[in-house]
Amino acid sequence: MKEKEIERLNKLKEFEKEIYKTGINHIAGIDEAGRGPLAGPVVVGIAIMKPDSFIEGVNDSKKISEKKREKLYEQIISEAIDWSCRDSGPKRN
Repeated sequence: MKEKEIERLNKLKEFEKEIYKTGINHIAGIDEAGRGPLAGPVVVGIAIMKPDSFIEGVNDSKKISEKKREKLYEQIISEAIDWSCRDSGPKRN
Protein backbone atom coordinates (compact mmCIF):
# COMPACT_ATOMS: atom_id res chain seq x y z
CA MET A 1 0.00 0.00 0.00
CA LYS A 2 1.36 3.43 -0.93
CA GLU A 3 2.29 5.89 1.81
CA LYS A 4 -0.24 8.45 0.55
CA GLU A 5 -3.07 5.88 0.76
CA ILE A 6 -2.01 4.87 4.28
CA GLU A 7 -2.08 8.55 5.29
CA ARG A 8 -5.54 9.03 3.77
CA LEU A 9 -6.96 5.97 5.53
CA ASN A 10 -5.36 6.92 8.85
CA LYS A 11 -6.94 10.37 8.60
CA LEU A 12 -10.36 8.75 8.01
CA LYS A 13 -9.81 6.53 11.05
CA GLU A 14 -8.99 9.43 13.44
CA PHE A 15 -12.66 10.25 14.03
CA GLU A 16 -13.54 6.58 14.55
CA LYS A 17 -10.75 6.10 17.08
CA GLU A 18 -12.14 8.95 19.20
CA ILE A 19 -15.61 7.39 19.11
CA TYR A 20 -14.29 3.95 20.13
CA LYS A 21 -12.56 5.59 23.12
CA THR A 22 -16.01 6.62 24.44
CA GLY A 23 -17.04 2.97 24.75
CA ILE A 24 -19.00 2.67 21.52
CA ASN A 25 -18.37 -0.80 20.07
CA HIS A 26 -19.74 -0.53 16.52
CA ILE A 27 -19.61 2.19 13.88
CA ALA A 28 -21.47 1.79 10.61
CA GLY A 29 -20.23 3.21 7.32
CA ILE A 30 -22.85 4.03 4.69
CA ASP A 31 -22.85 4.96 1.01
CA GLU A 32 -25.56 5.52 -1.54
CA ALA A 33 -25.58 5.43 -5.31
CA GLY A 34 -28.26 6.59 -7.69
CA ARG A 35 -29.95 9.73 -8.90
CA GLY A 36 -31.63 10.46 -5.59
CA PRO A 37 -35.04 9.66 -4.16
CA LEU A 38 -36.81 12.29 -6.24
CA ALA A 39 -35.22 11.34 -9.56
CA GLY A 40 -35.09 7.57 -9.47
CA PRO A 41 -33.97 4.42 -7.67
CA VAL A 42 -31.25 4.56 -5.04
CA VAL A 43 -29.05 1.76 -3.73
CA VAL A 44 -27.74 2.07 -0.19
CA GLY A 45 -25.01 0.00 1.41
CA ILE A 46 -24.00 -0.08 5.05
CA ALA A 47 -21.23 -2.00 6.80
CA ILE A 48 -19.95 -2.38 10.33
CA MET A 49 -16.24 -3.08 10.19
CA LYS A 50 -13.82 -4.20 12.88
CA PRO A 51 -11.99 -1.26 14.49
CA ASP A 52 -8.68 -2.42 12.99
CA SER A 53 -10.10 -2.83 9.47
CA PHE A 54 -7.89 -1.14 6.87
CA ILE A 55 -9.06 -1.68 3.28
CA GLU A 56 -7.03 -0.02 0.56
CA GLY A 57 -9.06 2.02 -1.92
CA VAL A 58 -12.20 2.57 0.17
CA ASN A 59 -13.62 5.88 -0.97
CA ASP A 60 -16.78 7.52 -2.27
CA SER A 61 -18.31 5.03 -4.71
CA LYS A 62 -18.61 7.74 -7.37
CA LYS A 63 -14.84 8.27 -7.29
CA ILE A 64 -13.85 4.69 -8.14
CA SER A 65 -14.36 2.48 -11.15
CA GLU A 66 -17.06 -0.19 -11.33
CA LYS A 67 -14.39 -2.90 -11.38
CA LYS A 68 -12.77 -1.47 -8.22
CA ARG A 69 -16.19 -1.14 -6.51
CA GLU A 70 -16.91 -4.81 -7.19
CA LYS A 71 -13.54 -5.84 -5.77
CA LEU A 72 -14.03 -3.67 -2.68
CA TYR A 73 -17.56 -5.04 -2.22
CA GLU A 74 -16.21 -8.58 -1.98
CA GLN A 75 -13.50 -7.55 0.45
CA ILE A 76 -15.86 -5.49 2.61
CA ILE A 77 -18.52 -8.19 2.95
CA SER A 78 -15.89 -10.81 3.74
CA GLU A 79 -14.34 -8.67 6.52
CA ALA A 80 -17.47 -6.94 7.87
CA ILE A 81 -18.97 -7.71 11.26
CA ASP A 82 -22.31 -7.14 9.51
CA TRP A 83 -23.52 -5.46 6.33
CA SER A 84 -26.62 -4.81 4.26
CA CYS A 85 -27.45 -3.46 0.82
CA ARG A 86 -30.89 -2.21 -0.27
CA ASP A 87 -32.34 -1.03 -3.57
CA SER A 88 -35.23 1.41 -3.46
CA GLY A 89 -36.70 -0.40 -6.49
CA PRO A 90 -38.95 1.09 -9.14
CA LYS A 91 -40.99 4.17 -8.35
CA ARG A 92 -44.66 3.55 -7.64
CA ASN A 93 -47.42 6.13 -7.94
